[in-house]
Amino acid sequence: MNPPCARCGKIVYPTEKISCLEKNWHKGCFHCEVCKMTLNMKNYKGYEKKPYCSAHYPKTSFTIVTDTPENLRLKQQSELQSQVKYKRDFEESKGRGFSIVSDTPELQRLRKTQEHISNV
Repeated sequence: MNPPCARCGKIVYPTEKISCLEKNWHKGCFHCEVCKMTLNMKNYKGYEKKPYCSAHYPKTSFTIVTDTPENLRLKQQSELQSQVKYKRDFEESKGRGFSIVSDTPELQRLRKTQEHISNV
């Protein structure tokens, strides 16, 4: 027995049958849901068991943000660039005093550079 077409409901004979998206279609009935462009097995895109052309294929948008390594890196980077963290650290360090580190490699390099410039 020949199956009905998913679009028009008429009988689909083997010579004009396209079996796709778990349904049977006439060649002429297998077209984009939006623009009605006739599709074939090479250029269709299925979404919710309906055929679409590439231009009208529904865009899927993600609603859940997962903790992927990239998202964790971006979160950490945005926290580093945020002034909130610096303000919090500043408020915590108020009144504690501070310590001076006089011989860091960076300071030594700066001193040598300044001495070299002043000698020139």
